[in-house]
Amino acid sequence: MQIAVLFVGGQPLRDIVSIGRAAEDAGCASLYMVEAYRSAWVALTALASATRHVNLGPYVLNAYARSPLLTGMTALDFQEYSAGRLCLGIGGGNRVINEEWQGIAHARVLTKMREYVEILQRMARSRPGTPLEYSGQVHRMRWTPAVATSEVPFLVFLAAVFPSMLRVAASVADGIAGGATLSPRYLRETLRPQAATYAAAADRDPAGLRWKSVMFTAVSPDRERARQAARTALCGLFAPLPHPYYEYTMREQGFSAVVDRLRELVPAGRHAAALDAIPDALIDELVIAGTPAECRGRLLAFDGLVEELLLLNVLPPTGDDACAAYTEMFTLIRTLNATTQAARP
Repeated sequence: MQIAVLFVGGQPLRDIVSIGRAAEDAGCASLYMVEAYRSAWVALTALASATRHVNLGPYVLNAYARSPLLTGMTALDFQEYSAGRLCLGIGGGNRVINEEWQGIAHARVLTKMREYVEILQRMARSRPGTPLEYSGQVHRMRWTPAVATSEVPFLVFLAAVFPSMLRVAASVADGIAGGATLSPRYLRETLRPQAATYAAAADRDPAGLRWKSVMFTAVSPDRERARQAARTALCGLFAPLPHPYYEYTMREQGFSAVVDRLRELVPAGRHAAALDAIPDALIDELVIAGTPAECRGRLLAFDGLVEELLLLNVLPPTGDDACAAYTEMFTLIRTLNATTQAARP
């Protein structure tokens, strides 16, 4: 299992670049950018310029905001610029993001995402002068690439947890991009078996499915500070923007009563009560938060379940140094990498 860092993008670009360099030095395998507060591609290009070997990618792009042609051409350009370091994550967003934020109908999601993935995969393997034609129910394309593409095609990961989208991802995507709040137990007992069944039904080898997942992470010698930071981040999933995905995964894992309280308290601005409504059991299972020793154990619990675990740091900085909030997390990653290397024959 490899460790990556996921940026939400609320920091200045200069801080993202500084943290990205420090993450590479700490031994992180990849850097990913959520497309929420800023465009993913601009920040990723800055990171590509500032780093040497880490993989890079959006996690995830909203397919409703871009045509597959525009996404594919941008991905090909970035794959060239980054010397083959792109891993492309895409998703369908949700009804609020698509219809209220962008004025785009959130329609035919499953069909759209299947076709979108298939087009991007064909573009990743395209060759200059060879026409690419695609005729689907939602998307059509007739395009002839003119620029040489990378010898290494980029991979397409589809964001999926709901059973219907998980079926699409397991049938056509190069890998499955899981979001936050997925426990090792839920991955092992529910999601991976479901995806294996869907892959087999599509005549794909389930062993070939590649998995990534995200965890809210707060590593600090001050255990309570770390756990409160995680509680604050979880509250952010309920307002101002609702996230049906997280409500679903939390209910699936036995925390429906907590979800009901947070749906009531967070939009009403009752922050202290909302924090108190999140029990220790939820923190222990759905996030990585606590002392370095505790977080090490939580990280290792994902080994064998995902090929890459994306850590989204939620520990707030205490001063002007943007990297300071990542210090303990990067130290932990260095320790894990050193242990892994020492164990190799």
